[in-house]
Amino acid sequence: MSEPPRPRVDTPPARPPVAVRHSLAALRAGEGRGSQRSIAVALLANLVVGAAKLVAGLTTGSAALLAEAGHSAADSVNEMLLGLSLRHARRPADPLHPLGHEGARFLWAFLAAISSFLIGGCLSIALAVRELLAGARVDRYPVAWIVLAVAFGAEGISLLQSLALTRREAALWGESTLSFLRHTSEPTLRAIVVEDTAALIGLILAGGGLLLHQFAGLARADAIAALLIGILLAATAFGLARPLADLLIGRSMLPARLERVYAILEQSPSIDEILSVQAVYGAPQEVIVGAKVHPAPGQTADDLAIALDGIDHALRQELPEVAEVFIDLTSHRAGSGEDERGPSDQTEDQGFYDESTEED
Repeated sequence: MSEPPRPRVDTPPARPPVAVRHSLAALRAGEGRGSQRSIAVALLANLVVGAAKLVAGLTTGSAALLAEAGHSAADSVNEMLLGLSLRHARRPADPLHPLGHEGARFLWAFLAAISSFLIGGCLSIALAVRELLAGARVDRYPVAWIVLAVAFGAEGISLLQSLALTRREAALWGESTLSFLRHTSEPTLRAIVVEDTAALIGLILAGGGLLLHQFAGLARADAIAALLIGILLAATAFGLARPLADLLIGRSMLPARLERVYAILEQSPSIDEILSVQAVYGAPQEVIVGAKVHPAPGQTADDLAIALDGIDHALRQELPEVAEVFIDLTSHRAGSGEDERGPSDQTEDQGFYDESTEED
């Protein structure tokens, strides 16, 4: 009697573990632990300030202060998600994730941006609409002004700390602070700087609404301030989510840095022609470079191995964000029809690559 077929288990075959190579930039960031400190400072500031805003909002009846409490709650959730992303990224590589888990930080940061819109933006807009429709009395202004002043100081300290770290990182990359924030693949630092800046703007909006309500007698000024805070949070969430969506899809290096990859490949005498190059972010500050090249003739396998090791080293030294380099050697040339060639068209003579064997 034949045995029943065994169920298929879709797992990779057991192989010796291979250590994941990280980029110099990622190793430098991991040694500094600046992102972890920035998250801790921002989270502590938001928890304390958020509680004070909530108490002040309930005491004064100000929708703008309640919206700011929602703003701090959203930022606190963001920072907790970013902290979890750093912890998750430290998990070692496994057969199902041979390149490690660092790329999950893009997903966690994207979820944090979405939560900012759902928690802070929607809540603030709902509070504003409620006050515009039903109206509400705002009083006990001294409580509101004290809380706003303390919150402004706490958020300002957090912003200065994150900006100092950003300036140091930007200097290492030879960029301005603004350019670094726009182009960096590091989601944590960008999120903290943007959120701290938005927090200060939100406090200014809340203060402006209270000021007009108290001294100009504009009854709807507080509700309009809450509405503007909600719009600010929505815009902040979209601004943070947009570059993360590109990184999740697979964003390439900036064109100027990609040109440097081409230049290093072209300088190698072992490469006769470059057919294609791709350099995509697989994790924060970690790029995977893949190239298809036509090797120069007259090289042994050992010659090519030494030359490719040299290219790997040069790329990682010149571009600190490069983590892995994969170079595909092909006998084809640019513009040649690969479908018209078969294995028989590629010959090997005494271990040398011979260009004369190719068809014209």
